[in-house]
Formats: sequence, structure tokens, C-alpha cells
Amino acid sequence: MKKKLKFSLKIFPKVNTYFGFPVGDPENKAEPQKGIAIIITLFMITLMVLFMADMQVNAVVESELAVANRDNLKAEYIAKSGANLANFLLSIDLAIDLTMAEVQGANASVTDGPGDMWGQLNGFPIGGDTAELLGSLQEGFDLSKVNDSKVLDTFKLFEGHFVINVVDESSRINVNYCGIRSSSDSCKAALKALISCPAEREYLERKKMNPSEIVGNVVDWVDGNTEADADSGHGSENDPYNSREPKVNPKNSFFDSLDEMQVVAGWDNDMQKIFSPFLTVYPMPLEAMRDNKASSTFQINFNSAPRELLNCLFPKATTECAEKSALYTQYRADQEVAKDNASIQNTLREQFCADSDIAKIFTYRSDVYRVTVTGESGVQTKTLEYVISRQKPDDQDAKNQYKSSMKYLYWKML
Repeated sequence: MKKKLKFSLKIFPKVNTYFGFPVGDPENKAEPQKGIAIIITLFMITLMVLFMADMQVNAVVESELAVANRDNLKAEYIAKSGANLANFLLSIDLAIDLTMAEVQGANASVTDGPGDMWGQLNGFPIGGDTAELLGSLQEGFDLSKVNDSKVLDTFKLFEGHFVINVVDESSRINVNYCGIRSSSDSCKAALKALISCPAEREYLERKKMNPSEIVGNVVDWVDGNTEADADSGHGSENDPYNSREPKVNPKNSFFDSLDEMQVVAGWDNDMQKIFSPFLTVYPMPLEAMRDNKASSTFQINFNSAPRELLNCLFPKATTECAEKSALYTQYRADQEVAKDNASIQNTLREQFCADSDIAKIFTYRSDVYRVTVTGESGVQTKTLEYVISRQKPDDQDAKNQYKSSMKYLYWKML
């Protein structure tokens, strides 16, 4: 009798699992499968490493943000420190002028120009990193007798630095005066000469623009009436704006900023980039109220007017008197400035070949300045820009005759 053979094939043995991990074969008691512990351990270590790496990245980012916020705040207050120094220089300059006027009396000639005290520190970095330079200058000029060395030691603790740039705002054409009857003609003449500048002839021909029409549009925007200016070429102030969407009408009031000029018909972004450096809206002649008061007189400080503006106002300065005008403006800060109207007229005639009545718009004094201060701390930079007006004392007030104050006309932290 034949015996039947029994075969037991276990090709794929059943394996028990726990949370997806193999835990061995219970049917094979002799050789249990091992290794689950090290797998779980490696998995947990991986999670911990990832968690620690994330914490480290967050800590580094938060540290950098904290440093950036600290340096940003420092840069802001460094810029304000520079503004205080600029105001101090402007006050001292005015005090010197008033003192000279008091000593010399009627013979005094108070002037303002780029060689004055307010312009001496333009572009010079001031801070802890320049203390060594100041110290060497002090030793070189033997100033230790009049300057306490402890001041420089304290100055070295100043982290970061600031750079001051003070510019005479009266060296530009104030377009707001084009809307005042007593100054409209002289302002219009200066503005027309600027945008008709020979240096921009190619640009003007390419744009096919009419300077007289654009000046008329500027006057219509800022003046207080609703009648179209004769030079605008329009029957009504609203004619150049009828096709605009949304609807726009002339403001008939002063410009609040130079950016507002881009709304005026014919004054586009290209003209703003080219001509705005020679224009201003400060001071706003609010006290004049568009009447014939003397305070509404349109004037430009000849001593600080840029060469480019003078060349546009007097085209012969770029042809017949090119060499003379260039030398005069280059060394203007180092020579005697114009002290009266007669000296201005003589200089314009001899150095700029000026034979136009537009020379009458110039003066030799200024009390409005634009100050730009850049403060730096670490990699952070803050720029403070403002326009300030020096308030001269009232000659009728004997008590406050030689006191001055500052009035902010514009302030912006960038």
C-alpha cells in the first residue's frame, strides 16, 4: 500500500505588522524577525533633526530681522541728527548775517550763496567712521586748543553716519508765482525760456511742442480766474481737458507739489524728468492772495542758481560767453558773490552776455532751503527730505529784532 506524500509549501509566509512596520512571523517561534526598533529610532531622529533645523532657521531669520529693524530705527534717528545739524548751520548763517547788518548798519549787504556756512558740509559723511579723519584735521590745524578732545572720543561711539545736502530752493523757478498778477509776466518769461532751452532743442523738435502754449496751460492751472491765458491758444481753460477720462478741470489754485504739474495739459513725464530739477513750488505765496502786494514778487537767487538754468535763461552764455560763464559758475563759491542788484546786472552782462529784461528777476538773498539727509546704519539707509524757511525777525519789533525761527514747508522720510 502506497503512502500519500504531503507537501507544505510556504512561499509567502504571513507577516504581522504594527502601524505598517513588520513585527515578525508568529508561526516561526524559533527565528523571530528583528530590526523594527532601529527603524523607529531612525525615523524619530530624522523628525528631531528636521525640527531642530527649522528652529535654527527661524532663529537666524528672527535675529536678522531684529538687527534690520534696529539698524532701520538707528538710520532714521541718524538722519534726524543730520537734520538738526543742517538747521543749526542755517541758523548760524542767518545769525552771522544779522550781526553784520547790526554792525555795519546801512552799509551792510546780506547775501546768500553756495560759499555760505550752510553749504560747507554738503556731501561729507559725518559719523563714527569719520571721527579719525576729524581728529587728524584737528591735529593738522592745531585745533586742540579750542576743541575738547573728549568730543571726538564721544563721537567715535556714534554708529553709522549721515550725509547732508543743503540746496537753496530760491535758486529755482517757483511756478506758483505764475498765477499772481504782479509776478505772472516775469514768471512766464522765465518758464518759457527754460522749456525753450537750446540744450534741449532736439528734444523739443521731436516732441513738436509749443512752449508758449504749455506755459499758458500752467498759468491757467494755477491762476485764480477761469479765463484762458492769451498764450495758451485756447478759448477756454477747459478746452485741453475736455477729452480726458476721468473728467479734469484746471485747479485754479497753487500747486501743492511738482508732481501735480504732470496733470497740466502738455506737461508729460519726459518734461517732468528734464525740467523739474529747476522748478519749485516753495514758498507758496499764500499771503499774497494773488494781489499786488510786494511780498508776491517773483525772484531767483542769482548767487546759487545752477549753471544749466542760467544758460537756458541767457542763450548767449552757451555761444558768445561760453568760456566766461563756465569759469564764473565753476569758481562762484570761491569768489565774491553779487551783493546788490547793480553787481548782478554787471555780472550778467559781462559773464553771460545778458541783454534781456529777464535779468531783473534775480536777487542775492534767500531764506528757503531744501535739505536732504541720508542716514546709514549697517546695511539700512533712511533719507529725510524737507524744505525749511528761515523766518527773519521783524524790524519793527525791537525785542525780537535779532531772533530767528524755522518753519517747515515740507517733510518726508523715505
